[in-house]
Amino acid sequence: MRDKYRVFIIVMVLALCLGVTGFVGYKLANMDKVSQVDASVGDEADIYKVKSYVTQQMKDESPVCATELCLVEEFTPEKLERDADSIAIVSIISLDGSDPEGSIVGTTNGKLLVNNVLAGNLKEGQVINYSKPGGMMKMSEWEKSQPEAATQKRKYLREKYGVNIDLDNTYINVLVGGDIEIEAGKTYLAYLKENSSGYEIIGLGVGLREVNVAQETTTISRQALDISSLEIKDNTTGEFEPLQAYIDMHIGNTEK
Repeated sequence: MRDKYRVFIIVMVLALCLGVTGFVGYKLANMDKVSQVDASVGDEADIYKVKSYVTQQMKDESPVCATELCLVEEFTPEKLERDADSIAIVSIISLDGSDPEGSIVGTTNGKLLVNNVLAGNLKEGQVINYSKPGGMMKMSEWEKSQPEAATQKRKYLREKYGVNIDLDNTYINVLVGGDIEIEAGKTYLAYLKENSSGYEIIGLGVGLREVNVAQETTTISRQALDISSLEIKDNTTGEFEPLQAYIDMHIGNTEK
């Protein structure tokens, strides 16, 4: 990940996680209350149960830790097409968990289903493991992966302002600037780069764009999606644009 993004500097907005005036307060997401849906393949080979380790309670009660990555080169569709091994319309089967040490900002890991392949060697109907930067992480595990100086600074500030936190029962939502939160059951345009454990979703919010397909909440199976009827979300403006126009402009026109 460090090489892929060619990171020069990471600026952590750590003060946002302190419960004092002018800061965003910690709220506990108790692990005992976390419920999960079975992530195994359903009774039929092409039907998969939707699962996410992230609950609505965790979203509501966990502070967002904003993170900025300073990059040598800005993400553009042309750059991502050069870097990606495949570009596809995918549905997210599961968010299986997070790995605080998966990169300098941690990773979210899960499984996705390939619906339509726009470029590359993936096959339609294929299920693959994916990872993406950031995500919902247990505070105690996330702190172990952070620089010691930053961890000690947070500890000092918590003690100074009398903020008591059960780190083992508190989640923090690490979100890289320009990225979006991935959600189980949703369908996206995704730029994918193969790695040792499956595929990484690259390009932050440029490389992962929601498609106007209804979110599934129980099961997912491959859909025969009509590209001409699909739209993808611009994560900067929040507006949707025709997928076919995006393909015509940005996919298949870049030399590797």
